Amino acid sequence: MNYNLQRWITLVACILASMCAGLAYSWSVFLNPLIDMYNWSAADTSITFTLLMSTAGVTAIFAGKAQDYMQPRMVMLLGGMLFGLGLAGIGFIQNLFQLYLCVVLAGIGLGSVYPGATVSNTIRFFPDKQGLTSGLIAAGYGIGPVIWAPLSVKLLAQFGIITTMKILGLSFFLLIGLLSFLVKTAPVNYLPSGWIPPENPNQTAPVDKDWKQMLRDPLFFFLAVTFTLGLITGMMIIGHASPIAQDILMMTPAAAAAIVSILAIAITTGKVGWGVVSDRIGRYPVIFLLLILGGLAMAGLTLIKGYLLFTALIVVVGLCYGGFLAIMAPLTADLFGPKNLPVNYGLMFLTVAIAAYVGPYLAAVIKEVQNGAYTQAFIIAALLNLAGIVVFSVFMYLRKKKLSSPELNSKLKEKTTFIREKTIL
Repeated sequence: MNYNLQRWITLVACILASMCAGLAYSWSVFLNPLIDMYNWSAADTSITFTLLMSTAGVTAIFAGKAQDYMQPRMVMLLGGMLFGLGLAGIGFIQNLFQLYLCVVLAGIGLGSVYPGATVSNTIRFFPDKQGLTSGLIAAGYGIGPVIWAPLSVKLLAQFGIITTMKILGLSFFLLIGLLSFLVKTAPVNYLPSGWIPPENPNQTAPVDKDWKQMLRDPLFFFLAVTFTLGLITGMMIIGHASPIAQDILMMTPAAAAAIVSILAIAITTGKVGWGVVSDRIGRYPVIFLLLILGGLAMAGLTLIKGYLLFTALIVVVGLCYGGFLAIMAPLTADLFGPKNLPVNYGLMFLTVAIAAYVGPYLAAVIKEVQNGAYTQAFIIAALLNLAGIVVFSVFMYLRKKKLSSPELNSKLKEKTTFIREKTIL
């Protein structure tokens, strides 16, 4: 089989499938229509985004493990079916429990498609371009709202929330299902023709670690906490982008949808841009930059109310959020090896689920307590980024200490020599 061609076909299919799953980032445009139709509170309604993203995060673990028993294309196919059915089911709900049930079903499908069946398998196909590949797939997921947010607003205006969800559910059921047939399974330890892995003195994993070994490594926990703290900022803005624009900038729903699209473009740009940068200067300097910029942007949102500057700060938040998602999978592979990446990355992706719960719900609760103001939520998010810098500094100290181990350095040299000789042969 011509894997050099198939890996590119798989990458394109996974980008498009992730774009479909990116409807999740447009979720804020559905909140007010649901509130208006059923007279539910903002907190009760906004928790649907939390349920969607947290369920997807948990599902990613099982979707990764499922690839030990079935091909990634089957995981994507099943995920697309569940995602579509969950969305369409919202068109038949009558109470909050039914809404939450449909959202959880959609979340299971979402996590199976992205990141479950797309990221880890494709990264195995591109050991030579891990940051770029992860960034492109994540970008597909992030660019989705540029299409789905304005389209959803038009559908909502013409058909209402019930019919809109039925249309979207059926569409994604079919689209993701068709794309799944283009996905091929990457061989374990695949190396592109003619590519020789460079020597990497910063590699911290002399052997591939399974999920149990990874969980016993302190580096995992400090890195996971860092990702969680950094992602909360992005999730807070993503989950409330439309209401924030309407409440603070006094925008119409259609204009607020444009802000959602701008945010999506920023997230997408961040995923590709920071992915490429991380391939060049390393993942670790990028994480420090993301935490600093994200914290400064959230602090700025508490002071600036003008449209242009306010939008610019939201763009910075989107760029940083995209960067975290772009480097998560490559960094997991760098630390714990590529062999068990589907499950290991699924566990690391739980940080997205935690952030999806904390960020939007925190903003909703503070908004109600502060009579519609988001200022306190922005301040807390800025402080969480500062805490992330402290935690990641501890991670870097432990990593440096681990790298200084003579036994580890010896094993690293042996492994690097073996891989290079195998490639040449």
